[in-house]
Amino acid sequence: MPDPAQAPDPAAADGGESAPPQGYLLLSGAELEPRERKLHSRVRLLALRGLLQGPPGALSPRSRRSLAALQAQLRLIAAARPAPLLAALTRPELEGPALCLDAGVGEPGALWSALAPTLLAALAGAVDEALLWEGEIDELLLPDGDLLRPPRPFTAISADRAGIHVEHDGQIVPVAAVEGARRPAAHPIRPGLALGLVDRNPVAMQEDHPEKDGNALRLDGRGPAVWAAALEGALALIDAGLPGWLQGPGQGLARLLPVGFEPERHLSASYRELPSQAYLSLHPDPLTLAEAVVHEAQHGRLNRLLLLDPGLRNGRSAWTPSPVRPDLRPLIGVLLAVHAFIPVAALHRGLADRGHPAAQGPSFARRRAQVLQSDAHGMQILAQLGEWTPAGAQLFADLGALLAWAAEGQRGEVGDINQIPG
Repeated sequence: MPDPAQAPDPAAADGGESAPPQGYLLLSGAELEPRERKLHSRVRLLALRGLLQGPPGALSPRSRRSLAALQAQLRLIAAARPAPLLAALTRPELEGPALCLDAGVGEPGALWSALAPTLLAALAGAVDEALLWEGEIDELLLPDGDLLRPPRPFTAISADRAGIHVEHDGQIVPVAAVEGARRPAAHPIRPGLALGLVDRNPVAMQEDHPEKDGNALRLDGRGPAVWAAALEGALALIDAGLPGWLQGPGQGLARLLPVGFEPERHLSASYRELPSQAYLSLHPDPLTLAEAVVHEAQHGRLNRLLLLDPGLRNGRSAWTPSPVRPDLRPLIGVLLAVHAFIPVAALHRGLADRGHPAAQGPSFARRRAQVLQSDAHGMQILAQLGEWTPAGAQLFADLGALLAWAAEGQRGEVGDINQIPG
């Protein structure tokens, strides 16, 4: 089993700039490496399974009958020409709820009531068969990204090659003919990444962090453009410290959801069945935000693996003090932590190597040392307790190599990274 104690001696390094090791689900260039691309595809198939097999839950009799017919049609499409369905499931508004259906997370009826109209709207123009969903629709997420709230709820939606039609006030009309309030469901930050203004997560208010109370969306009086500008400042730091990361690994994170302004501390969260989105608070320090984006994107990458492979055979049965949390955590929580924060340590080294202004001063040095120490602690716990699957063992070995690179030249400040810090 790989052991961080066998990592190269940081004192032997000259501290100069060098390319970091990439590794499985860690750093990579402008494109994902083949194994991770395959992982994305396999998770999308899980989401498709959720659409095809997800139970109806607490739906009205009319909607239940509609769902049975819709799933039968979707099975035929999936068997004959699945590309439109799989393409639709790249949207986080569909991928997350479909994965929740597949995993049995959330109430199925509520998931279908939100998911089915969005799915049909996304498939309009791409399917020959007319797809129908019957049920009350208060808001409809349109293909252009706007959220339409009609004066009175729609009672059905259909989609085919000709477009989207809705049942409104007893008449079947094109959705474009409906006058209603429109607002964007997301505010763009960069291509592929947006600030989410609508959340379809059925468990967003379920929280296991002892210092948080759910993830209700809050802009706290700061408009989406203000949030986007602050986040762009954070992304610029990631571009400087981890060149190419945002164009490759970071592209798995499609939505950042705002949960308020916190000037004294920073909060963020993610969920296994929603790997394309993360919740975070606004903070005045761009480096704090940059760390949060890397951290949560890394959670999404590992969560995709965990939907398919446990990584640790004893990840949920072995409990241990955590290097980053005040409470006891299952061992899988330690793996999630080091997988998120070793790339943060790599970001720190990248900024320092380039002499970036954000990497100057004692506060940066203290933060860098703190992250390295926590990472070393977590890796030692995993080395002592971990019982790995083959994929997990590869991940652990690659984490050790990246940590050794991030810690080169830092022995004097960090202490021995091969020992659990006191």
